Amino acid sequence: MVYRVFSAGQYKIRQRGKKYYVHKIEKDNEGNRRDHYVGPLDKVVKITLGVLGGVPPNAVDRPGFEPGTSRMPTEHSSRLSYRPTG
Repeated sequence: MVYRVFSAGQYKIRQRGKKYYVHKIEKDNEGNRRDHYVGPLDKVVKITLGVLGGVPPNAVDRPGFEPGTSRMPTEHSSRLSYRPTG
């Protein structure tokens, strides 16, 4: 069976069957990588939206460098890579 792995920055989302699980990637002082299990993706999303009050994090209008402007997300703001494993 082929499992899918999605990586976004310091987090990795793994698919097992029809469910997705979140792992945090950490490195120690020697450069060794470890994956720490965070929880199932659906519960992580529910908790995150509950803490933020139902507002997605990139929907908040933030000021830019000049007065009267706002920073809009660019196409490179969230880099999500896809890599099948198996």
